Amino acid sequence: MKSLAILLLFSVVASAYGAAPTPDTLRTIADRYLAKQPAPILDKGFSMDEALGAQRAFIDLLKPKLGPVAGYKIGLITKAGQERFGATGPVHGVLLKKMLHYDGAEISANYGVKPGLELDMGVIVKDDAINETKTMDEAIAHLSYLTTFIELVDTITATNQPMDAPLLVALNVGARAGVIGSRVRMSPAVAKALPEMRMYLTDETGQVIADVPKLHLQPLENLPWLIADLKKAGTPLKSGDFISVGSPATIQPVTAGKKITLHYEIKDVSPLAASVKFKE
Repeated sequence: MKSLAILLLFSVVASAYGAAPTPDTLRTIADRYLAKQPAPILDKGFSMDEALGAQRAFIDLLKPKLGPVAGYKIGLITKAGQERFGATGPVHGVLLKKMLHYDGAEISANYGVKPGLELDMGVIVKDDAINETKTMDEAIAHLSYLTTFIELVDTITATNQPMDAPLLVALNVGARAGVIGSRVRMSPAVAKALPEMRMYLTDETGQVIADVPKLHLQPLENLPWLIADLKKAGTPLKSGDFISVGSPATIQPVTAGKKITLHYEIKDVSPLAASVKFKE
């Protein structure tokens, strides 16, 4: 009887820990991702190391269609987001060359499974020496530009898919596409002004449809974490890499026929903007 109780306890504990996606499952996910179809129901509960391994394999399957690595995105930058996914800190995804578009791009409103628009921000790596930095201030010296960035995220999971941070990472943190707009040369003064900046969206009529009057956080503060994480993985940053640093703004809906413009107002910086038009 005691042995049976131990066996039942083991079964309950084991069931709480899922298996990371297998190579065959990752191939199915990649095929469905490229076809803009939802992934199958997946296990959660595996380790973050397993998640990063699955992410690398997933990205390798996407590269033939979407090109080489062009940068990275930082996700779960707020405590609320981290708590929602049971994360202990931020997470990162990989951006491939054909995911990135430029100001004025026209993109299908059906670009993914469950599209969403995010008021975001990007920086561009100036040189490889950024990999030797330990603090945000040190890292800033190795960034060339701060750019406006509209991230076009995608929820590729099936309806009612249970989620946690490792599964989010395995599926590349919702990366699908994004639009890079105007930029300003990075400096300590620009970085210092970011927590007080305003970012907002307007539609084709000029109406404000989403507004963050003040960020109330430093969007560059997670750079040292990302630098260390990528070095540990053997994929250090390189000159020209684009990094989406995230924002606390709510994800917005995507509607065909709309032209959306993201605006930045930063102290002592000329207004910056990025626009995208959604086609049928």
